[in-house]
Amino acid sequence: MPAAIWTGRNAYPEKVAADMAAALGDELGLAEPPLAVTLPAESTGVPVGSLLPPRERFSGMPAPTRCCIYVDALAPRAFELRASVMGGRSGIRRSLGLGHLLYAVPLAPRVPSRIELGLGAARGSVPARFDGDAAITDCLNRDAQLLDLAHALTPATAGPDRQHTWQVACRLTIDPRPHGSVLFVQTLHRPTIRAWSLGAHTVLDFAARAETALG
Repeated sequence: MPAAIWTGRNAYPEKVAADMAAALGDELGLAEPPLAVTLPAESTGVPVGSLLPPRERFSGMPAPTRCCIYVDALAPRAFELRASVMGGRSGIRRSLGLGHLLYAVPLAPRVPSRIELGLGAARGSVPARFDGDAAITDCLNRDAQLLDLAHALTPATAGPDRQHTWQVACRLTIDPRPHGSVLFVQTLHRPTIRAWSLGAHTVLDFAARAETALG
């Protein structure tokens, strides 16, 4: 499957959830894939006690949300993931495809206020540098590899080709919590040579590097 699209008899939420769990297991080298559950489109998109915020009713994607897939994983480190699943048609067959992916990763260091990756000067440009508490953002902005990872995780546009694209909301923040902080990353899946990637490995690499930079 070159892109995260399910058609015909495969176009049902449970199949999407199973394939997402398998993809995460492969990406992260897990002995067992994490549990992925489906949540109805009319729900908040999160179970009680989740770090993730309720889903926005207007996703900005060019198709309606059919459901959400929620993952709560403990390995290789704790993280949560919500994927919006869009519904549509491929020719005469119904289809489902992945929309936004929103990750939440608990971090050990504390931050006094929200740290976020600011947008570039031009509309739709690649996000630039971290904004927020100066002492903290200076540490993050000095790490060129950390910024490269952040840019890779926050695309500004999406679409099947250059002629058919749309703007994608970017989000990469580190929010304060009573015990430590939490990283939120909104991103998209990426087609690969053999299949597609949910970007979990890059998100967790970013989280580990951010923890090191924050001390």
